[in-house]
Amino acid sequence: MQKTLFLACGEPSGEAYAARVARAFRDRFPGVPMEGIGSALLASEGVRLLRDYGDISVIGVTEALRRLPAIRAALSAATERVSRPDIGAVLLVDFPDFNFRVGRAAARRGIPVVYYIPPQVWAWRSGRAKTLARFTKGAVVLFPFEVEFLRASGVNAVFAGHPILDEIAPFLDAPPDPERFGIPRGKRGVGLLPGSRPGEVAAHLPILLDAARLLLQRFPDLHFALPVARPTLREAIAREVAGSGLPVALVDEERQLLFRGLEAAMAVSGTVTLELALLGVPAVIVYRTSWLSYQVGRRLAKVDCVGLPNIASGEKFLPELIQDECTPQRIAGAAGEILADPALRARLRAKGLSLRDRLRGPGPTEAVVSMLGKAVEAWA
Repeated sequence: MQKTLFLACGEPSGEAYAARVARAFRDRFPGVPMEGIGSALLASEGVRLLRDYGDISVIGVTEALRRLPAIRAALSAATERVSRPDIGAVLLVDFPDFNFRVGRAAARRGIPVVYYIPPQVWAWRSGRAKTLARFTKGAVVLFPFEVEFLRASGVNAVFAGHPILDEIAPFLDAPPDPERFGIPRGKRGVGLLPGSRPGEVAAHLPILLDAARLLLQRFPDLHFALPVARPTLREAIAREVAGSGLPVALVDEERQLLFRGLEAAMAVSGTVTLELALLGVPAVIVYRTSWLSYQVGRRLAKVDCVGLPNIASGEKFLPELIQDECTPQRIAGAAGEILADPALRARLRAKGLSLRDRLRGPGPTEAVVSMLGKAVEAWA
C-alpha cells in the first residue's frame, strides 16, 4: 500500500513554513503523496487539501466558540483521515489546540508524528510538554532555549535555526525602496500591522488608524503603509482605510522589502514583529482580545512579555501594549518616542539586528525532512 504524508497547519506563517517542508520533502521523496489541512500556498506545493484552514483559524476563547461547528467538523475529518492505514507519517505545524488532537489520533495507530513549531509550553500550560513527548517522534523548535526545556520532559527536541530567516533571506540587506510601495519621497514610512486573521483585523485596525491620526498631528512628515496579510482581507481593510482619510498605502506583495524602508511600525503581536526586528524596524507591539480570552491567558501565562523579539532576546526592549493598555493614545505615545529620538531608533534597530546571529542554525526545513525521512525509510 502506498503511504501518504499528512500535514496540518492553521494560519499563514505556519503554512509558509509547512510549504517549505513540502517542497523539500517532494524533492527528496518525489513519489510520496502529500495531503493535509492548509490553504492555497500548501496546495501549490503539491499537497492535496483535505480542508482549508480559513474557517478554523481563530485566536481566543470567544472566537473559537463562534467557529466551534467548523472546528469540530475539520477536527473530525482530520482525526479520521490520519487513522487510516495509508497514512505513513504526520507533520504538525504550530496550531496546537487542533494539532494535539490530530497528533494523538495518529499516534494511537502507531503512525510517526513530527511536530514543527510545537506550542510554547515554556510560557504557559507546561504540562503539555509530557503530552508532546508521548505522541511525537521528534519536534523542531524555533528558539534555542526551548530544547533543554522540552528534552527535560522527554521530547526529542531539535533547534536548527528559525525558519523566518529563510523566508526573509533575500531582504536582510536589501536597499530600502519606500517609493516602490507608495511612500512619497521625503516622507517617513510607518508600518501598520493589524494581524492576519479577520478577528485580529477587526479588533486592531480601528485602534491603529486612530493612533496613526494622533501621530500625524505630531509628525506631519509621516506616510503609513499597511501590508495586507491575506487577499480575502483586502476589501474590508481598504474600506476602513479609505474612511479614515489618512495617507495609508496598502501593500499586497513583498512586505519584507517594504519593511526595509520603514522608520518604525505599530504591529499586532505575532511572527511579523520578529520579521520587523530582523529587518531593522523598531516596533510597538500591541494586542487586544476578548475579556474572557485575556483572563484565561493571563492566568496561565508564565512569562512577562508576549512579543517574539523580546522573548528571543531575553529582554523586553520593544514596548508592548496589551489589552487595556492597547489604546490609540498609548500606542501613539510609544511610537512617538521612537520617531522623535534617532538615538533610540538606532539602539532598538541594533538589538533587532543582533537576533539574526542568535536565531541562525543549519536549517530547520532540513531538520524536519530528516525526521520525516526516518519514517519513509521504515515503509520500505
